[in-house]
Amino acid sequence: MEIFMPKILLLLLLPLALLSGPAQATYVVSLGTGAMSSNEQEFFEATKNYLEQKFGTNEIQFMQPVSLTHLKKLIEEKKIEYFISSAGFARSLSQDGVRELLIYAPTKKGTDRNELGSVFLTRQEMTVRTLADLKGKRFTSNNPEAFFSHIVPLAEISYAGYDPKKFFSSVSFLNKNPEDLLQALIDGRTDVVALPGCYWETLSAQNKEIREKVNPVLVSSTSPCTSSTRTFPNWTLSSTKNSDAAFTRKLVTALLEMPFSKGTASWSVQMDLSSIDGLFKELKIGHFSDYRPWTLKEMLQKYSFAVLLFAVFLLGLLSLTLFLYLKLKRRSEQLVATLRAKIKTDRAMKEAEARLMALQKISTIDHMSSMIAHELPQPLGAVQAYAEGLLRAQNKQALDSQTLTEMLIKIIFQTKKVEDIVNSVRNYAKERKLKKTPSKVNGTVAEAIQDFRFAFHCDNLAINFFRSNAEPVCSLSPLEFELAIYNLLKNAKEALEAQNVKNPEITLAVNEDKDSCRIAIADNGSKVSDDELQRIQVSMSSRKSAGLGIGLSIVRSIIQNHGGKFSIKRTELGSGITCEITLPLFKAEHSQEIKPDRTIEAHTK
Repeated sequence: MEIFMPKILLLLLLPLALLSGPAQATYVVSLGTGAMSSNEQEFFEATKNYLEQKFGTNEIQFMQPVSLTHLKKLIEEKKIEYFISSAGFARSLSQDGVRELLIYAPTKKGTDRNELGSVFLTRQEMTVRTLADLKGKRFTSNNPEAFFSHIVPLAEISYAGYDPKKFFSSVSFLNKNPEDLLQALIDGRTDVVALPGCYWETLSAQNKEIREKVNPVLVSSTSPCTSSTRTFPNWTLSSTKNSDAAFTRKLVTALLEMPFSKGTASWSVQMDLSSIDGLFKELKIGHFSDYRPWTLKEMLQKYSFAVLLFAVFLLGLLSLTLFLYLKLKRRSEQLVATLRAKIKTDRAMKEAEARLMALQKISTIDHMSSMIAHELPQPLGAVQAYAEGLLRAQNKQALDSQTLTEMLIKIIFQTKKVEDIVNSVRNYAKERKLKKTPSKVNGTVAEAIQDFRFAFHCDNLAINFFRSNAEPVCSLSPLEFELAIYNLLKNAKEALEAQNVKNPEITLAVNEDKDSCRIAIADNGSKVSDDELQRIQVSMSSRKSAGLGIGLSIVRSIIQNHGGKFSIKRTELGSGITCEITLPLFKAEHSQEIKPDRTIEAHTK
């Protein structure tokens, strides 16, 4: 399509200053052919005359009107320095060094903006109520560069949400004068054309046929002229990139001092071309021809390497995060499991300690009551004998005091009372029967070892346990029997510590004979002399310097209550002692339920 600028070409010849003296050069100001109103034609004619008078005929030259295509070619070939055209055309060449200098002001006050829009024109018989009614019609313009006849109508279609490239069924260009567009419309060679609003009003006022056969449609405003679209700045004076800066200042100053045409129009420096920039951005033309939103596919294609690096980095970061998360989770689970195990172990140790303390208390009372019942009758019998002797002496009148008699009677009464108490304790000890059940000896010994490990930190003590393959079963009170094994282990440990044995070691072994089960507990302490061994065997004294021997006594009492035997002898290798327990095997004919073996791993540490 082609928009023809006003039929005025201004050729300005500007002086070129030389060092040797002034000289004149020709500077061309072109005003291209285009659609303008009669007032605008008169104003630009006045501008031409004013510049000729201001600078002289030797400095300016006027060319015949040219089309926009020709004008653009002149600019590219640097054959003109200044030109007057629509602001849209000048703005589209900003990338070629074109700069807008002045804008046409239609009124003296300058309050009316130099803006106009395009008007859509169709034949009278066509009915058009909305922009959608124009879709699929044939559209014709005079030049692709024409701002108001081609670019503005397409922008209005784009602003309405349509694709301007697909809106019309066909788009054609006449490359002739604007009047030829209307003739093509009247002849039926096209369905829709567009012209600047003010120019349409001028043509319709001058031509009756046009007024009767052509109809403006979708009119949205009649001020300052008829318009079907948004309005945009119109006429501007622009400079090309080969213009002279000094003459540009003289030219702008002269035009700003130009007298008002008919007391109204003038040139002004007040211009706002942002609306034209927005139009170019909407259509992606001019200096926005390279502007368009990025698509994901294009971004990936252009920055594929960077995207790949970022993806690898992101994948690595996610992998590291996942690895750290899983490792932290696993570590947390381990810590939780360890804490739970420790809590369970502490609880079990406390329970074992409480059970052992209770058993030791019971066994100690039992043992002490037996000791009291065994040792006290002899001195008490002597006291009773003395008291009876005194009474006989009194009967022989050896003592005559009645008081003495009463006291002796009281002594006899009190000693008898002591004897009754001792007998009562003995009867209690005899009457207390253990609650025994058939139990596997291996498991009971192993549990005692575990209790011992809970009670003492045996980091430097090796405990070896050799089970019997025959799995002997004895009638046991498990808790008291465990107490006996516990006391033997404790006694051996404390003896080894007192002797400062370098590599202390305790060995437990369970063996089964024909009718009995033997449990041996041996340590690797220092060599025991015959006298010391005899002392231990007879009095159950401890090898510890501060020991009272009560632990061994308790063990012997427990074993005897189980119908077994307890003995102490030297270890066969000659170092340390061995405590041996012999228990009768459980008789199967009793048909009692055997207590399950609570097997515990008692490995060598």
